[in-house]
Amino acid sequence: LQPQTFLHEGFREIVETLKAKGSPAVRIMELKSKGLLRELRPGLWNFPVLSENFCGLLEAELANFRASGLPFTAPNSMNRHGIILSELGFYEGLLDPLIYDYVDVIAGRLLSAFTDGLDSYRGFTVLYDAVADGDRDLALHYDNAEVTLNINIGGEWEGGQV
Repeated sequence: LQPQTFLHEGFREIVETLKAKGSPAVRIMELKSKGLLRELRPGLWNFPVLSENFCGLLEAELANFRASGLPFTAPNSMNRHGIILSELGFYEGLLDPLIYDYVDVIAGRLLSAFTDGLDSYRGFTVLYDAVADGDRDLALHYDNAEVTLNINIGGEWEGGQV
């Protein structure tokens, strides 16, 4: 993982601030006042994660994979066109450090009631497309996870209520 290239500068600042000694509540208020963290409702946070440049690279890589025609496993029964990122070799060197060196810090400070450390994860993409057989939305469901991180890697979207 190349943090300077792949991670949004605001995300890196969030992690460094939350790692600092002192009251987590004070650190969180500081990040909220800077506009880096938004609490949409208790336990639901909004913040930048990946750099725009990296999102473009990732989108291109996913498009190349889809165009290759290679077989892949759908991530779940609701998303037929998503890709499980371990099948592309994205865990070691990319997602492992992202999750364990960065997301774990954020989860431990913002969601301490739900986790005392991340011990596993499942990374996958979903692709919403209005074509005839594309996935268009996601039905009401519950994730079997202590922490869920959704990242928009492309496009401008509204909604996505949680």
